[in-house]
Amino acid sequence: MPKSTLLAALAASLMALAPAHAGDSKAMLTAQAGLAAELIDRTLAKEGAANIMVSPASLAAALGLAALGASDQGKVSIAKGLGFGGEVKGPETALDAMYQEKPPAADAPLTTAVAIVFDDKLVLVPDALSMLARHHIKPSIEDLDGPKSVEHINGWVKQATRGAIPVILDSPPGGGFVSLGALSFKARWKTSFDRESPASPFQRPDGSTISVPMMHLAGDGQKFRFDEKFTAVDLAYAGGSYSMVVVAARSGKGVGGADLKALVSWLQGEKFEAAKGEIFLPRFSLNDGRDLMPILNAMGVAPEKAKDAGFPGFTKENISLARVLQKTMIKVDENGTQAAAATAVITERSIDPKLIRVVADARFAFALRDTRTGLLLAAGLIGDPLLAGE
Repeated sequence: MPKSTLLAALAASLMALAPAHAGDSKAMLTAQAGLAAELIDRTLAKEGAANIMVSPASLAAALGLAALGASDQGKVSIAKGLGFGGEVKGPETALDAMYQEKPPAADAPLTTAVAIVFDDKLVLVPDALSMLARHHIKPSIEDLDGPKSVEHINGWVKQATRGAIPVILDSPPGGGFVSLGALSFKARWKTSFDRESPASPFQRPDGSTISVPMMHLAGDGQKFRFDEKFTAVDLAYAGGSYSMVVVAARSGKGVGGADLKALVSWLQGEKFEAAKGEIFLPRFSLNDGRDLMPILNAMGVAPEKAKDAGFPGFTKENISLARVLQKTMIKVDENGTQAAAATAVITERSIDPKLIRVVADARFAFALRDTRTGLLLAAGLIGDPLLAGE
C-alpha cells in the first residue's frame, strides 16, 4: 500500500464494563456510527474547520439520561436524533451501557460516568428519584444559578475524564437540570508503530501541503478494507476490546464530511479482512469543543417548545433543552491512544410571555469503538494534524 493512500479516519467509541449482547452492541454501533457521520458532516458544513471531533457516546449518555424524564414526544425526538430510529428505548440502552457496577481500576483502559444535577428550586414529581434509582442514578441538588454549581460540575467532569477535561462550564448553567456523560480512554496498540516517525507531506483541506511526523506499521497483523475510492485499516488495541478504524481517500483530496455517510459501515468495522499491509498515519492530537444544540435542533432532537412540561418524568414545570456542551480530546502516537470526552445537556425554564426580559497527505476521518458494546467514544475529521487547539 503506497504512501499516497495514507490510511486515515477517526472514529471513537465509548465502552461500559457491563457485558452486552451481540445483537445489542450491533444496534448500538449502527446508531452511533450514523450519529457520528451526521454530526461531523453538519459541523463541517457549519464551521469549515480543518479538524473536528465529536463523542457520540458521551452525547448519547447525557441525552439518554435527560430522555428518562422527557415527554413521549421528547423521547421519540431524542431517539431519532441519536440514530435509533423508532426504537424509543435506544437512548436508555446507551445510558445503561455507561453504568459501571464496580469502580474501575486506576489503569483501566476506559472509564465512563453519568450524572444529573437538579436545580434546588425545581419541584420534582414524586416518582422521579425512584425512576432514576432504577438506572443507578443518584441525582445531586444544587443552586444552578450559583457559582458553586460551576465548581462542582467542572470538578465532576475533571474526575470522570481523569483530568483530561478540567472545565465544561464557564458560568452557572441555570435552568432546571444538567445531565452529564463523560469518559476517559487510554490504551496501547496491540502492535506498536515503528519508533521512528520520519516527516512526510500532508495535504490540508485548502490544498496547501505541510510536513508532518508520519507513523509507519507494516506486516500481516491487521484487518483491512478497500474499494476504488477508499482504503482503511482496523487497528487493534492491546486486550482486544477496542479498535480504531482509519479510513483514507485514494484520490489524495482527503475524506470529506459528506463521504462519512457512505462510510458508516466502514466506521463500524464491517467487512474488514486480515491481510498483509502497510500503514502510514500521522501522529496527531486535538482538543475540540462546541455547543451542539443548533446542530441537534436541525436534526430534530429537540421538538418545538410545547405548552406542556417537556420533562414530566422529572417535573411538571415547563423545562426545555437549551444547550448541549461537548468537549473532547485525543492524542495518537506510536504507542497508543489517549482520549476523553464530556457532554453537558443544559435545560432552561420557559419564560412567561407576559414578562419583559432584557438580557473547532489530506484530511482524514477517525473512529474509536468498543467492540463489545458498540458505543463510540469520539469521531472526527483531521485536516491539519499540527493544529491541536480548540
